[in-house]
Amino acid sequence: MANSSKSSRGTVTAGASAAGVGGGTLLVLYANSLPDSSHIKFWLVLAAPSVSVFLGVIWLWLRVEIANYVQGLKVRSIARAAKATLQEALANPSTSEEHKSRIRSRLEEVEMLLSDHQMKRIRAISTVTIHDLQALDAAVKAEQSSQ
Repeated sequence: MANSSKSSRGTVTAGASAAGVGGGTLLVLYANSLPDSSHIKFWLVLAAPSVSVFLGVIWLWLRVEIANYVQGLKVRSIARAAKATLQEALANPSTSEEHKSRIRSRLEEVEMLLSDHQMKRIRAISTVTIHDLQALDAAVKAEQSSQ
């Protein structure tokens, strides 16, 4: 499990670096296609490293946001199906009171799991600080300088 997580993070970081380097390279290629007399050519070449870092950070942020969104959809879908199954069992007239009690307990557990999932998301969002963003920026810059 830990290796999977590390591998996934490495892929995301590599993707962010590739997006940044690709964007910076395209900017330099475009700048080089301009005539030497163009005043913007110098500034485009000068801006290319910053554009690379910016695009890498944006790519990384998008990947994380999309993964979190998809995970949230899956959790809600599975919880909805579980609740429907449990509520259907509660509505069944042939279900014993003892069994209904266990079903109610499971229904409460599903609701607690959903609220725990939301609380984890809230905590994850609230712990992102400027320091974290600066560390991410430094990591992207280090990755690009090693290439």
